Amino acid sequence: MPVKSVALLPHCPTPADTGGKAETWKHLEVLRELGSCEILSAATKPVGAGWAAKQRRDIEARGFGVRLREEECRRSLIQWGGIGYAAFCKALRLEKAFGHSNPYHRQAFAPEWWARRTAGADLAVVFYSYWAWLPCACPKVVVLLDLWSDVMRWWNGREIEDLRTAQLVVVISRDEESKLQASGIERTLWSPPLVEPAVLPDSGRVGLVGSRSLSNLEGLRWLEQAAAAPAEPISVYGGLAAGARAPFLRAVGRYDDRYTPYRDCGVILMPTSEGMGVQIKAVEALACGRAIVARRGAMRGLPPSDTAWIEVSTPQDMIEAADRLNRDAAARSRLSAAAREYYHRHLDHRVILATLREAYSRVARAGVHRG
Repeated sequence: MPVKSVALLPHCPTPADTGGKAETWKHLEVLRELGSCEILSAATKPVGAGWAAKQRRDIEARGFGVRLREEECRRSLIQWGGIGYAAFCKALRLEKAFGHSNPYHRQAFAPEWWARRTAGADLAVVFYSYWAWLPCACPKVVVLLDLWSDVMRWWNGREIEDLRTAQLVVVISRDEESKLQASGIERTLWSPPLVEPAVLPDSGRVGLVGSRSLSNLEGLRWLEQAAAAPAEPISVYGGLAAGARAPFLRAVGRYDDRYTPYRDCGVILMPTSEGMGVQIKAVEALACGRAIVARRGAMRGLPPSDTAWIEVSTPQDMIEAADRLNRDAAARSRLSAAAREYYHRHLDHRVILATLREAYSRVARAGVHRG
């Protein structure tokens, strides 16, 4: 039976140039495969961004409906108050004190509008836990790219309360799934980032990949503190290249094919230990069978391993491990084989898609039977 779904997004998902947008598309494509899917979002604050006419036409051409809040609603007083609250917090650099109860995020969509847009749907998928509280006549799934209680302060218990109203909570991090289950939320699904594998030739070159996010910049600054430079320059791919300062870093910058950095470099460094629950670049490196040197905490959210990557505690340890792998083809080969074996055991893209498809179908069917 086809599933009629609605998906509530905080912003336009194209271009898919961030890990969060890539994850969003994983879910959207599954929903579209199961039936019709209408994307709900906003074009202006307190949320909403990127909904230019071309982006909307492109998404609609892919078979999705698009409905923006501004087409039917005006901003409410509480939304204006939320914008003022956000401006106050940002001015005082209190972004992490927003808390899960702040009106800037929480009240972005009126319950009445949400009720109208979800009427008659078989499944509602919410991509932001601030909106998990919205009442829904059909089964509701909440997709977590981050558990905000780990980041924000003040009233964090509200997030868990909101998530209890969902029939399923999908997470990308094993750690976050464990935290949710410890809080009594048992209807969870671990769905890690989706990356198809690639078989690439060996290379001793060393590189790292990332956007110019604050967490990635922190990781880059951490690496630049190494006491001694590596034997050969380290290539930096993506937007993060613009932030490279150390002489031993070679800025490459943008690339069109997501596999380019891994084709160029057989050794991948993971210096970022903050940010999303799971770094998609880590999954990409595993899928490509690259030798990975990771800062402690960088591989968080994935099932642990003693063999699929090397974990280090200091920038100098990372540089020294990279130099050893650069020189030792046999060591790279062993680490590469372990990375591939790990990928096929835990991160196989076919298994991830099949599991997600079955979960969405099951939740939708349960709602139909209940009615």
